[in-house]
Amino acid sequence: MPEKIPMLSVQGLHMKFSRDIKYNLYYGLLNLVADSFGREIDYMQLRKKEFWVLTDINFDLYEGEILGIVGANGSGKTSLMRVLASIYPLEVGRIYGRPHQKITAVFALGIGMRPLFTGRENIYIKGSMYGMNKAEIDAKMAFIEEFSELADQLDRPLGNYSSGMRARLAFAIALATEPDIFIIDEALAVGDSVFKAKCYDHLKEYVKRPGKAVLFVSNHIRKVLKLASRVLVMKNGQIIYRSTDVKAALTHYILKCLDHLDEDQQQFKLKRVQEYDM
Repeated sequence: MPEKIPMLSVQGLHMKFSRDIKYNLYYGLLNLVADSFGREIDYMQLRKKEFWVLTDINFDLYEGEILGIVGANGSGKTSLMRVLASIYPLEVGRIYGRPHQKITAVFALGIGMRPLFTGRENIYIKGSMYGMNKAEIDAKMAFIEEFSELADQLDRPLGNYSSGMRARLAFAIALATEPDIFIIDEALAVGDSVFKAKCYDHLKEYVKRPGKAVLFVSNHIRKVLKLASRVLVMKNGQIIYRSTDVKAALTHYILKCLDHLDEDQQQFKLKRVQEYDM
């Protein structure tokens, strides 16, 4: 049987931040000057006020899977996703993908949407932010209307929408981009339970199509149980556990990353994992 080739391969990725914006600007200037003179920069050496956000990250993402990434706040999950989405620069490590592969990343659903414009006008605004042209947006308009369940509301100003309606519209636009890799960072708080179930079902069907995969970042145990086919657990900028056994990975997360909880709280969360019917 031929070896599976990953859609995305992350190898030896490191990333650091500065705790002080002044030092961050200063170090950025030093790096620019050094680069302009062709000098090597030792990125692996921490300077004053710097700290590691990500350390030696290695993983592969395969076609057809929804890879869940969990970790307590500050574990580095979102920073990692922003590197993968090219929001943050890659400075140490390698990221390999397939040629002409399209990635859509959803971090904050409402970014870029204008309350004084109608919902339909915001579809064009948000769609263009994802790199879609007018013809592509027009071709997906019926899908966005149907999936968001807002067809009769799209010609009203977005400012008159509830927060749930805005999130549903933004998520439908993101889905309409049909990327090869879909990165979803804590973005499935989209309306009532029926609509959430619709989103889960769509993503499960989506990855059954050839050349599709999802990176799903969340600390919501039930969402990860519903969606993920494999899980990475992060702590202090490192991957500390990985498994196709989603329940085992979430158990490790609760015991090793949520150690600030008291025993009763931990046991409550463990019970939710153990009793969940996959």
